[in-house]
Amino acid sequence: AAVPARLQGGRSRCAGRLELLFAGTWGSVCAEGWDPAAARVLCRQLACGRPRFVPAPCGSTAAGAPPVVLRQVQCTGQEPALEHCILQPGHPSPCPMDR
Repeated sequence: AAVPARLQGGRSRCAGRLELLFAGTWGSVCAEGWDPAAARVLCRQLACGRPRFVPAPCGSTAAGAPPVVLRQVQCTGQEPALEHCILQPGHPSPCPMDR
């Protein structure tokens, strides 16, 4: 199944805070579960070129950010879209909060 993705709050459609539609809910991904390989797949899926920054939301620190829906997104970096990666639902525990 497709996993729609969007970047919210940035200056363009290729910048901002990552949100994924997973199991019918828009949500965030925790920093520990997101890496440069996943960022490459996201940018390919959104037709945004090469990633310049890896978004790392964690916990409820981002104002207006939806709750974390995926504990981990495991990609090799070669997938055409995020639904081809291994998606692990849930919230990481413990998940360090930004002070």
